[in-house]
Amino acid sequence: MMKTILIASTLLLATTSLGQNKNVGINTNTPDPSAVLHLESNNQGLLVPRLTTLERDAIAAPATGLIIYNTDFNQEEIYIGTCWIPSYLKTCDDCEVDITFAQATYNIDRMSTMSISAPITFTQSTPGGSILPVDLTVVHTFTEETDVTLSQYSILGTTAINIDILTNVFERGGDHYVTIFANCGERIVAKTLVISIAMCDLVNITTDQLNYDLSANGVTGNSCVVVTIEENVSIRSNDATLPAFTTGAINPACKMGIIHRGLAFGRGGDAPIQMTANGQTGGDAMIIGCDAEIRNTGMIYAGGGAGLTVGIFQPVNLGPFTICLAVGAGGGGGMPDGLGGGDTQGICNIILGLWESGNDAESLYDDDEGAAVSKGISQPFSLGPIQGVFAVKANGGGGGDFGEPGTDIANPVDFTGTYLEICINIPFIGNICVPVPGLSGALNSISNAIYNALLNVSPGAGGFAIRRTGTVNIEDGNYQTVSIRGLIGI
Repeated sequence: MMKTILIASTLLLATTSLGQNKNVGINTNTPDPSAVLHLESNNQGLLVPRLTTLERDAIAAPATGLIIYNTDFNQEEIYIGTCWIPSYLKTCDDCEVDITFAQATYNIDRMSTMSISAPITFTQSTPGGSILPVDLTVVHTFTEETDVTLSQYSILGTTAINIDILTNVFERGGDHYVTIFANCGERIVAKTLVISIAMCDLVNITTDQLNYDLSANGVTGNSCVVVTIEENVSIRSNDATLPAFTTGAINPACKMGIIHRGLAFGRGGDAPIQMTANGQTGGDAMIIGCDAEIRNTGMIYAGGGAGLTVGIFQPVNLGPFTICLAVGAGGGGGMPDGLGGGDTQGICNIILGLWESGNDAESLYDDDEGAAVSKGISQPFSLGPIQGVFAVKANGGGGGDFGEPGTDIANPVDFTGTYLEICINIPFIGNICVPVPGLSGALNSISNAIYNALLNVSPGAGGFAIRRTGTVNIEDGNYQTVSIRGLIGI
């Protein structure tokens, strides 16, 4: 009996309070006047009914504004009179897009690959069941070195597309972020993908170099490499058989970038001492032993080939000094720094005979190669009734300019002006001179013998501006431009 009285009293008090205050407070004696129900707690919350979608849809005639928590989607939902919507939407036609990546992070190692193609799935819906178009936008933290594209920029419904990322050796290494924005109706949804780009070895060449070998400076090529040759830095060789710049024993699988703002000059070839030897080929400016992208705003110039020497140049070693017996003209040295044929190569202390040493090439890009030289005599003589002129000229070959071969010799020995005749003084008539027969044929035989001897030798060829074993981004060919002079190829 007492229990019944207590319950009735409690209900009476609550009813009386509600009737007087028109609001209810739980854990508070002073509910806010604007709230019909005022809850207070520092360790509890409000738990609305928890229903599955099936249970929610079974509610008969739900009131507009009815609130439930959907356990299928882990979200609070409100009935707005025509449909149930999540609390963050406004209408039944508001669009929802879920963006799913196959994986959250991708790696580009820049050795085996420079690209990825990552699948993305978009699941689009509206509470009212409509299917709306979704516009896609992508933003990222890559520099202009990397292309980021979507296979589609507008989708409808649930769709799978790819995001394609193509980078190169010059991109900044480390983590980059790619964010996809999906715009559907009045809603924009975003999700971010992480792309990790392998770090490259960075080599900056800031001072002049001679016979520079990248591998000898500690670069293995076991990761990608970016070499920067700064403006006005000169890289040269002191030997036409050695390149000015080489990657050396670098890993051939390496991917390399070269930013060249300086001067890379292969050395010019040296002319031969005498005409039985070939002119030396010009030196290479660069030898690249792996795949490389070259960005050249400087000069990459191969050495020029040496010209041919015409004549005989015979050193005779006499112990403390060397005498050279010589007849002829030396070939010119190739650009730059190629030595001319003869005593300019430091062989002779004394030269005896008829000899003109070849010209050395100069050193700077606007200087001259070793120009062709000639040496000759024209000597009258008289011996009794026999008189004439002995004239002979030897013509050496000129050295080649940057990346060019030494010059051929069209007329290595020239006897023009030579003649021989017998003159007899006849009384009352005077001198009668008759040419000596067979002289022209004999001189031609000598000229032809020298010409044929030169057929077995050749002037030096121009060197390679870029000799490659892998691929480079400049087409193979023979270039004579402001920035490249010489061959590019294998």
